[in-house]
Amino acid sequence: MEREIKQIRSFNRFYTSHLGLLNQHILQSSYSLAEIRVLYEIGQRHSLTAQELSDQLNLDKGYLSRIIKLLSNRGLLTKVASASDGRAYDIQLTEAGRALLDVLQAKSDEQIDQFLLQLSPSERAMVVNAMKTIEDLFSTNYTSQLLAQQVVYQEGLKPGDIGYLIYLHGVLYAQEEGYSQAFEGYVVKTFYDFLEHYNADKDKIWLALYHDQIIGCIAIQSRPNDEAQVRWFLVHPVFRGTGIGKKLLETALAYCTETAFRRVYLLTTDVQQKAISMYKKAGFALSTSIELNQWGQLLREERYDLIIGEVSSSS
Repeated sequence: MEREIKQIRSFNRFYTSHLGLLNQHILQSSYSLAEIRVLYEIGQRHSLTAQELSDQLNLDKGYLSRIIKLLSNRGLLTKVASASDGRAYDIQLTEAGRALLDVLQAKSDEQIDQFLLQLSPSERAMVVNAMKTIEDLFSTNYTSQLLAQQVVYQEGLKPGDIGYLIYLHGVLYAQEEGYSQAFEGYVVKTFYDFLEHYNADKDKIWLALYHDQIIGCIAIQSRPNDEAQVRWFLVHPVFRGTGIGKKLLETALAYCTETAFRRVYLLTTDVQQKAISMYKKAGFALSTSIELNQWGQLLREERYDLIIGEVSSSS
């Protein structure tokens, strides 16, 4: 934890210095950062009480009161009786306040634009995604559900996706199950088999993406005799329990029904109890269980089967 704390503090110093916020005043204006934050927050919400401002900006009430008084005396803010609470006042921007905020925002946009012009498109994407992730994780109302709301789903593969999926399987299974690197080699072979025998009419893969990063996947690979195999069903641990896995599995099984596969099966191990619970709820039943010594572990490989006609009756 100490290393992480030092890294965050180092980033805070770097970022503050980089944006030039160590100075008392910013953007060549006579207003402090705290004063501009108040103007910006009111401008975003159009109308706020002092209590709401204090909660949103995490500012001391006495300090905030002095800022509001200063900005009001300069003709930038006005108070009106709250429609919802007769004891409170809503604070709003005046026309002069709105005009000043527009100027400051334009200057801020120009400053950021100059910074982004120094970066390539891929570097800009890295910066924006990293900032959004920090904002999400440090939010006062952070939950994994908040992250899940920003997940988008992609059908099919883009260049580089398979490489990242192999990496994700290798890292997560090593961390969580202690699998050796031989498992990663096994995953490479399964993807090679998928691509070598790929049938666009029957083989499908779906990805869950958070800020363009793969955090979940599932695939259906066609097999002889109108059978199909569920493959590479995985959700990053941060996003588990949010319904992403359920959505991926339901999407894959719905596709199997539409494609008229007769039977769907999957191979897993007995330690994957949460995934197995999902399979059983979807109608899968254990058909075989074999003890194996592989990937540096003694485990039981299990096969689960689902007769497609039984999907609707089990759901």
